[in-house]
Amino acid sequence: MESNCGRILALLMTLLGFLTTHATGQETPSFLENGVTAHRGNSIAYPENTMSAFRNAMAAGVDWIEADVWLTKDRELVVIHDSTTARVGNKNLSVISSTYSELRTVDVATEHRQRNQLTLEDCPTQHIPTLADLICEVQKQGQTRLSIQPKMDCVAEVVGLVKKMKAQRWIGFNDGNLEYMSQVKQLAPEIPVFWDRPADTHLEADLQIARKQGFESLVLNRAGVTKDKVRQIQEAGLGAGAWTVNALREMSRLLDFGVQRLYTDDPMSLLGMICERELTDIQCEGRYPHHLQGMDVDEASIYWSFTTKLVKTDRDGNLIKKVDVANHHGDLCLVGGKIYVAVNFGQFNNAEGKADSWVYVYDAESLREEARHEVQEVFYGAGGIGYQEGHFFVVGGLPKEIEENYVYEYDQEFKFLKRHVIPSGQTLMGIQTATYAHDRWWFGCYGNPKVLLVTDSKFASPNLYEFDCSLGIAGLPGGRLLVASGICMGKSGCDGQVTVARPDKDSGLKKSSSLKR
Repeated sequence: MESNCGRILALLMTLLGFLTTHATGQETPSFLENGVTAHRGNSIAYPENTMSAFRNAMAAGVDWIEADVWLTKDRELVVIHDSTTARVGNKNLSVISSTYSELRTVDVATEHRQRNQLTLEDCPTQHIPTLADLICEVQKQGQTRLSIQPKMDCVAEVVGLVKKMKAQRWIGFNDGNLEYMSQVKQLAPEIPVFWDRPADTHLEADLQIARKQGFESLVLNRAGVTKDKVRQIQEAGLGAGAWTVNALREMSRLLDFGVQRLYTDDPMSLLGMICERELTDIQCEGRYPHHLQGMDVDEASIYWSFTTKLVKTDRDGNLIKKVDVANHHGDLCLVGGKIYVAVNFGQFNNAEGKADSWVYVYDAESLREEARHEVQEVFYGAGGIGYQEGHFFVVGGLPKEIEENYVYEYDQEFKFLKRHVIPSGQTLMGIQTATYAHDRWWFGCYGNPKVLLVTDSKFASPNLYEFDCSLGIAGLPGGRLLVASGICMGKSGCDGQVTVARPDKDSGLKKSSSLKR
């Protein structure tokens, strides 16, 4: 028996014959490749193998979530690790001997709630998901894929469901059972297999089998991983992974060994560590006539606004492309493959509102200008721009006598919706940079010293910190943020650099120590 979501989705795709990625606004998914598999979802923070754990891991930016699958008495594919509900639930039912409706009566958040001393309000009741419902959830987005671990002989049923839902591109399999993993390749050769191996496995024999079966990766128990084994796996043309890695020191050691994929219950910590290793102290190649105004980052590139130059580099700071732009371009944000830049041609901070505020739009791949939108509601001059839940938010200048800041909200077509007021007190020349990340707004402001303004998602509960992110700030996975800085050196021009920062209750943000590769 399928869930309603899976049955309806399969029917729609059969009748209409289109890809579910159209619902995301993408022609094809743009899957992440960061080597982080959330083991049973974000299971350190949420009940394992529940929709809340999977949704949170996807929102955090992992490239794979991993889920365990059984077949119930009434032939429903369900997501749970053990053969019974005893460990995680408030009652003990056998999964294969129970119907799905019977299993739905179990609160599988019980163990997580008790272990972490949470209330029912802190950790609400959770039910065992069906695999169809989980696949349906994964297909709503195009960044994270689902790795399925069959806990019994149900590979044929799982592959059949995946094909019926036309979900092959979102799916992988992982397990140590050679029969199950070989069956995946027989039924669906295009689906990747991550073959789990114990710490004391015979690696040379495993490599021969994996190549013969067409597996993509070997995932070793963390206790058996060495630098030499990683090298042998990669030289055999396979990906090298490790399971299950939760200690920060061990994460760092295995990354140093060159392990390409870590399975972890704590994906936020691993994502944060990877960001710090990859993006701390990156220098933008070149110098430019005017100072840095803003930046943003995606999986492959960093985008920089140098007032009269729009610049694209790789994530090591190497120049890819630069174009001349009108004076002057301010802060930018990256949304759906487009760069949106706050632009002003008039006077900033003029009490009579003599600004001329715009948002210019560029293609992120080519830096080709695609559109211009007037945002004249930004009365004192557009300087910064951010994005939250389908809407754009523009910030900017502020005359000296005003003791509050303003945020101007627009829809996707830049129709003006609302002006928000932040009771922040005076910040010199208003707000220069903006980003929405980790359920908060982060605003960089000028001043002496320069300040960081942080609010909640509704621009309430403002806090000011002595921290400089006035030249650029962007959200990163793992709870981190990317902060820009730069120096102008007279006729030789201005430079730019970025580093990773962590939220800090006392200073707002704290820059990470250098962890260069």
